[in-house]
Amino acid sequence: MTPSPPLPRPPANPRRLAVEAVVRVLRDGLSLSLEPVRLESLSLRDKGLALEIAAGTLRHLRLLDAILNACMARPLAKKHHFLHGVLRTALYQARQMRIPDRAAIHEAVELVKSSPERPRAGFVNGVLRSAVNVDAAELLQKISDPVARLAVEHSHPEWLVRRWWELHGEAATRIRLEAGNRLAPLVLRVNSLRSAPERLLAALEGRGEPHPGVPGAIRLLSSGPVESLPGFAEGWFAVQDAAAQWPALLLDPQPGEEILDLCAAPGGKTAQLAALTGNGARICAVDSSPGRLRTLRENLARLGVAGVTVLQGDAADPALLEGRKFHRILADLPCSSTGVIRRHPEIKWRRESGDPQRMAEVQSTILHNAARWLLPGGRLVYAVCSLEPEEGPEQIRDFLAIHPEWRCLQERRFEPATDQMDGFFIGYLQKNDT
Repeated sequence: MTPSPPLPRPPANPRRLAVEAVVRVLRDGLSLSLEPVRLESLSLRDKGLALEIAAGTLRHLRLLDAILNACMARPLAKKHHFLHGVLRTALYQARQMRIPDRAAIHEAVELVKSSPERPRAGFVNGVLRSAVNVDAAELLQKISDPVARLAVEHSHPEWLVRRWWELHGEAATRIRLEAGNRLAPLVLRVNSLRSAPERLLAALEGRGEPHPGVPGAIRLLSSGPVESLPGFAEGWFAVQDAAAQWPALLLDPQPGEEILDLCAAPGGKTAQLAALTGNGARICAVDSSPGRLRTLRENLARLGVAGVTVLQGDAADPALLEGRKFHRILADLPCSSTGVIRRHPEIKWRRESGDPQRMAEVQSTILHNAARWLLPGGRLVYAVCSLEPEEGPEQIRDFLAIHPEWRCLQERRFEPATDQMDGFFIGYLQKNDT
């Protein structure tokens, strides 16, 4: 008997793709991404809509959930991942995107009707009709614990809000939370191997402006696919936040030097190191992920980078670079990423309270390895996109206590709320000549 052909997949729907992306983050712990195969069939407008709905829902998740739960006789079982996704994304559209309530509810009900959850379409309709009329301020006032109330109001995990409150106080915490929920602009690093800031600004025709936080960077004033910007295919620029451009600038690489870039993928800082030396340094770029290294190679090729040796390996392995010595090392290390929540809202829901300390221990191992790979008199930049003290000044303090032959030349911290860039900590260290 000839098997029946598989049923065709439903046509790509931006709202369905957004729901599925949110589900993958919250159920599977994955990074936020839209399904690439089905995304290809969408117009640019619908691609933008899908991403805005998914990212916005994750940005405001706790408040959306509090409103939805207030409209249910009992909480919806966790196993109904798709229904949760539909309710959350629909309520986000109605409350945050100024999409008419009736349209947001209708689209949500239609999504449910075309899914295995069809019998619950009436439930979704009823909950959303109530939810769009909830007074959020009145709901928040019913939460007696001020930390819990702040966490719901600004949709951050309570453990993180409590940590920041205890470290910095209520006012500073509120400012940080508000900054974490603002949309982050795209920032370009002009690739001096192929272009110049003036040339790219002219080609952007008013869509960009010089970024005040770093020389030569350009902040985009309008959104849209990066690939469609003038000069992308020619390698005129890389997307790289202003704070992320500072580690390589502080390292100040020189032509003719041996330079090590640890945890290098996807290659933004590797390419920047090459550009700062005019492709005149010998750079070794190390990362443990084969997939991310493929992206690194693609990025280096587009940007016209030469003189880079790519090595797959774990920087926490002390034998990885046995016998090798470098003049300068850039260690932009894995971290809890609490400094880039505004750019990646899913981070809030993928982190746990023990992660800053756990990541700090990994960083410490890599730093001690790097200490052996650096030549006497050499310099090292330690960088993390984290706002947590274990992954910042405390890391530098502990490192220097073990390595008295080193000294700290400079520390820099960036806060999204005050510096107009991602949250970062950078420590600039030097090894004594003897």
